[in-house]
Amino acid sequence: MDILKVVDIQKPSIDRPFGVSLWPIFNALFGRVMGYPADDFRFVREVTPISTFKESASLIVAYYAIIFGGKAVMSNFGAMRLRTLFQLHNLFLTTVSGILLALFIEQLTPTLYNHGLFYGICNGDGGWTQPMVVLYYVCPLLA
Repeated sequence: MDILKVVDIQKPSIDRPFGVSLWPIFNALFGRVMGYPADDFRFVREVTPISTFKESASLIVAYYAIIFGGKAVMSNFGAMRLRTLFQLHNLFLTTVSGILLALFIEQLTPTLYNHGLFYGICNGDGGWTQPMVVLYYVCPLLA
């Protein structure tokens, strides 16, 4: 799917807060990276990567081992100048987080405006739509 074909600019509204529908663009990009569109993503317990306690706990332990192990190893070396690398890293994280925030806003605004906060949180059809499931899963992996 060509990404430019899914871009449709209109006047901003409750259903399209940014004037551009961001989900089809994300869906097309997700499809290019993953090989299938985000609309086809299904979270299946014990099947989807990082859906088990063992996988999650292993990643958390590995994260802390790398952080504290790296700190211990690097304490023997002098300070390095990595300002440009850190700035690029921060720019990447800020950009990805901003895009994910915009996608969340696009998905939640119509539901909250039309049905209210209680519906958006407590109703199964409120904040638990297929696009939201994808964003809930992708958010910690990217940002």
